[in-house]
Amino acid sequence: MTCLMNFNHHLPLLKQLLRYGTVGVVGLGVDVGLFMLARRMGLDIVTCNVLARLAGAFTTYTGNFLWTFTAQPRSRFLGVTSIRFAVLWVGATVVSTLALSALIQLGLSEPVVKLGVELSMPLFNFVVSRRWVFKHPPL
Repeated sequence: MTCLMNFNHHLPLLKQLLRYGTVGVVGLGVDVGLFMLARRMGLDIVTCNVLARLAGAFTTYTGNFLWTFTAQPRSRFLGVTSIRFAVLWVGATVVSTLALSALIQLGLSEPVVKLGVELSMPLFNFVVSRRWVFKHPPL
């Protein structure tokens, strides 16, 4: 009985984590797909990564705002979360771009490196999103 009560207590967090993961997989597909397309078009790595991450960020912000982290009316909340998300995104993009560039300079495969770098970031981003980006301000 206690185990069931513990599970029920954590159910909202697990549901939120599953939604975050679903949105993240879609965003990752947009990010990696656009990166590869832009590279095939001849754009440099930094430009490709920033454009791809921007498209992925738009996808994930929208999904997380509308579906993952929904507990209050959204109209007041949009501006605050947009700014916070932008700060998180800029920091993550700088880290991603530096890691991507460094690993590709070592001769590693671009698609593998891009996917690996992007897959290494979701847990940190979830914690920051849950605790800060989408944290609801007091009414």
